[in-house]
Amino acid sequence: MNWGKKIILSFVVFFIVLFTLVYVSVNTDFYLVEEDYYEQELAYEDQIQRIKNHDALAEKPVFEIDRRAFTAGLKFPTELTEDMLNGTVVFYRSNSAKLDREFELELNEAGEFVVDISRFAVGAWKMKINWTDGEKEYYKEVAFVI
Repeated sequence: MNWGKKIILSFVVFFIVLFTLVYVSVNTDFYLVEEDYYEQELAYEDQIQRIKNHDALAEKPVFEIDRRAFTAGLKFPTELTEDMLNGTVVFYRSNSAKLDREFELELNEAGEFVVDISRFAVGAWKMKINWTDGEKEYYKEVAFVI
């Protein structure tokens, strides 16, 4: 093979690799952390106050995961369950917004919030807990792996 054919072959291989990279990059989905991230950034002072309110609690909710029973949840102290009005729990998956799940914070008689995680995808998750007692709002994040 002479040097002219080698140059043409090199250009053909280069363009095949180039077009493959362009095709892959165009067809890759990029998920935003949050759809309304700009509005959340503007209101982040409120979020900081919610985190401080949680950190100031004498007794905090405890995160528990049971890998045998495929459950995850929170155990709230009695003093918090008496005043709790409402709240939400979001299970956030950073690599796919389709896997995110949101639940109302409903406690059982023992002051626990329990979720069946048997159908959750394996990997890293973040649980975002937001609740109010009528006077103050509270926020807590817990990272865990299934």
